[in-house]
Amino acid sequence: MLTISSCAKCGGGMFKVVEKEPHGSNFKVNFVQCSSCNAPIGVLDYYNLGTLMKKQEKSIDDIESRLSNIEHTLRQIAHHLNQRR
Repeated sequence: MLTISSCAKCGGGMFKVVEKEPHGSNFKVNFVQCSSCNAPIGVLDYYNLGTLMKKQEKSIDDIESRLSNIEHTLRQIAHHLNQRR
């Protein structure tokens, strides 16, 4: 059974996402609005949490890689210092 969403106010079937920063708010949100009468239908997070998590994951992987390189270099330095004794 196929259902088609419609605006509760005007019955329109087309919707748009509009970025807003509500008065008194410290962050933006995306409102889903009827394209005909602009009645709000719903609210979405401004940031895509999945995308933000992927970016953090990549940053963490990069940091781990750099730390591994530093650890390897320190082991080499320690080895060379121990050979001088």
